[in-house]
Amino acid sequence: MRDFYRTVLGFELLNEARHETGLEPDTEGKPTIAFLTVKQLDTPLGRHGHPLLLALIDFRRHIFARGTFLGHEPTQSTLNHLAFEIPPDSYEAHKQRLEVFRLNPREVKFPTMAARALFFHDPEGNELELICHASSDG
Repeated sequence: MRDFYRTVLGFELLNEARHETGLEPDTEGKPTIAFLTVKQLDTPLGRHGHPLLLALIDFRRHIFARGTFLGHEPTQSTLNHLAFEIPPDSYEAHKQRLEVFRLNPREVKFPTMAARALFFHDPEGNELELICHASSDG
């Protein structure tokens, strides 16, 4: 999943760790947790190195999440999708990029918001949205 969000959405890897067996990080193996930077923030936390993050945790392997993570249960959760705002002039480039990755973006227009969006799914089936202001030529 880390590679999907890095490659498709361009989120930068801030940090990752391997905590499969104990409190100290494991020196080998695949990461069990990764923090990806969605956007740098100019806030009190952001100025101290805490950007807007997407945290990906392998709850089956990460020692601190194993046994305590309930996961996303569609029949109980109100979470529908994650939305990320993009600049209007990048809409077509994002659409083409998603098509190259064979993610079959679905275009939606929101006239009451003067916005348009691209919906698609990550490899685990989570729905994602890239949304922007609908420019006068879009």
